[in-house]
Amino acid sequence: MAPNVDVIIIGAGMAGLTCGCLLAKKGLRVVMIEKNEKVGGCCASFQKDGFSFDLSVQSLGECQRGGRVWSFLQELDLLDQIHFISLEPAREYHFPDRKVVQSSKLETHIKTLSSLFPNERKGIEQVYAALKGVFEEFSQIPSSINWFDPSSFSSKYPLLSQYGDKTFGELVDGLIFHPSLKAILSIRTSYALLPPEKISVVGMAGIEMSYFNHGVSCVEGKVEELPLRLGETLQKMGGQILISHEVQEILIEGKTVIGVRLKDGQEMTGKVIVSNADAYTTFLDFLDGNFIPGGFRSKLKRMRPSLSYFILYLGIEGELDELSVSNNEIFFDDLLQKEYQSLYENRIPEEGPFYLLAPSKVNPSHAPRGKSTLCLSLKAPYHLSLDWDQKVKDQLSQQLITKASPFIPDLEKRILVKVMATPKTIEQWTGNRWGAAYGWAQTPSQSGIYRLQRTTPIPNLYLTGHWTSPGGGIAGVVASGELTAKAVLERY
Repeated sequence: MAPNVDVIIIGAGMAGLTCGCLLAKKGLRVVMIEKNEKVGGCCASFQKDGFSFDLSVQSLGECQRGGRVWSFLQELDLLDQIHFISLEPAREYHFPDRKVVQSSKLETHIKTLSSLFPNERKGIEQVYAALKGVFEEFSQIPSSINWFDPSSFSSKYPLLSQYGDKTFGELVDGLIFHPSLKAILSIRTSYALLPPEKISVVGMAGIEMSYFNHGVSCVEGKVEELPLRLGETLQKMGGQILISHEVQEILIEGKTVIGVRLKDGQEMTGKVIVSNADAYTTFLDFLDGNFIPGGFRSKLKRMRPSLSYFILYLGIEGELDELSVSNNEIFFDDLLQKEYQSLYENRIPEEGPFYLLAPSKVNPSHAPRGKSTLCLSLKAPYHLSLDWDQKVKDQLSQQLITKASPFIPDLEKRILVKVMATPKTIEQWTGNRWGAAYGWAQTPSQSGIYRLQRTTPIPNLYLTGHWTSPGGGIAGVVASGELTAKAVLERY
């Protein structure tokens, strides 16, 4: 059967769009298949009664000059169409006994922490030196590296070899003594939905350095402007996007992938298939299990997705002058591990931390004049509720409103619009099993070179997105899209 196109990409999330644009730019015939009504995956926006909300992406790393996202947009001549707003300071962390302002500049951040804990300056510098070194080494790894030559790997990537199986908690414990400083240094492990003793050093390096290297930004206007412009660019280069079409099966001839069958019965063939979809769906639903090698299938079944979120989007009356920055995280104690003990038992602790974001402080267009948008969220296990009925959603909404009220006077009376998203909502929108926010959890056994690779055991089938390395976050999935495109082009 002669192929219709060169490349079929399943899923038009940011990684799929990145990969598709780069392949189309090289002249390959690309078709993307997206089950939703618009492209973007998690990088989507919605409107409600005059208010605009970004689904889940509130801030991005590597969007300022020299960063990975910036460089990618430059390559596509899109820098004049997508504008970024720098967030400095990046965020505020609120503890019962102190407030910590985090700069998006690493030197400033280290100086701030060193002024609070002067006896720990050397340890603080060593923690970030390790993260920076690991990040730089991992960024240099070619997609064709021979994983089975450990001596060669350790000589080329000494820090990755040293920290590849270590957790961030182990790194911090070896260099830092003050418990409060350990908590402050570990705050951003929550952006991977893991406690410090479970997140890998490699995963934490990606989270921290993608922000510190090239600042923290948000998209001017709606975050969906980013994927929408990429989709338009792909089509201008001759690519095709099938919106509201869903793949039912990946077709195989012999032992090689040759195309896809859609749920409407339409079949399409291609030389290469790239899946930007959930890894379980790709291998356990789209494919006949008989074609998947036993070892790979066993590995897939052992891997665990990240936790998810419950998110409350609010449109409120009045400005938010009471908040000094748009991104805030509120903690009720320094013991970050306590929250996860409950989450792993499918419970949400009443005194668990939460995020308080005020997007309209940065993007006034998100709300009508004299009004504001709020985004309150907390980590949530998918199995907290069987069906996530209205009663559960109302209870969690009230819990968040109560927690946020000390920061925003008369919050409950000011609410004009209320929209809720649960892990089940995220699962339905993205297709991610259990509403996983970041693909696989960034534990040592699921980070870096131990994550799923872009090439698969099945010829002509490639992966991209946060189920592959380097992992979640917009900068991470853009990196994945670029690396998958490179792997496909090497084949040609």
